[in-house]
Amino acid sequence: MNANHLRQRAQHLRDLATSIESLAVMGLEGHAGDDTWRGPRPMLCRSTLGSNQRQLHAAADDLRVHAHRFEQHAAELDAVAAARVGLVG
Repeated sequence: MNANHLRQRAQHLRDLATSIESLAVMGLEGHAGDDTWRGPRPMLCRSTLGSNQRQLHAAADDLRVHAHRFEQHAAELDAVAAARVGLVG
C-alpha cells in the first residue's frame, strides 16, 4: 500500500466519522421529553438513547484514531522513500 492510498483511506475514515456525528439521531435528545415516550419507562428510553449516542461518538472517535494511524504510516513511507532517493541520488 502506498502513502497516497493510505491518505485517501484516512480521509474516507474522517468523512465517515463526520457523517456519523451528523446523523439526525445524534440530536434526538433535544426532542425527547417525558411526554415523548410511550409506555411506563421514559427514563429507560432516554438512557438507552444516550447510550446509543455515546457508542456512535466512540465509533466516530475510533475511526479518527485509525485515520491518524494511516496518516502516520503514510508519513513513514514518505520518509523511507525520501531516504532511498537520497541514497540513490
